[in-house]
Amino acid sequence: MSFKETCIKIMAWLNFGLALAGLAKFLPIGYLMLLSVWEPIDPAAYEWSIDLISDTYLIVLVWCVALAIIKAVSGHFIVRPWRHP
Repeated sequence: MSFKETCIKIMAWLNFGLALAGLAKFLPIGYLMLLSVWEPIDPAAYEWSIDLISDTYLIVLVWCVALAIIKAVSGHFIVRPWRHP
C-alpha cells in the first residue's frame, strides 16, 4: 500500500469517526425525550442538549468537504472505509 493510499484510508476512517460523533450528539436529547415519558425533565438539561446539537450543520459541512476531498484524491466516495479495498 502506497503512502497516498494510506493517507486516503486514514482520512476516510477519520471522516467516518466524525460522522459517528455527529450522530452521538443526538443521544442526550433522545435520552431526555425517553425520560420525559416517566417524569418531567429539567429545563436546564433540555437546553443543554439542544445547545449540543445546535452546531450539527457545521459537522455535516466538514464531513461533506472531507468527502469531496477524498473523492478528488482517490476517485471514489469512501463513506464506509471497511468496504473499500
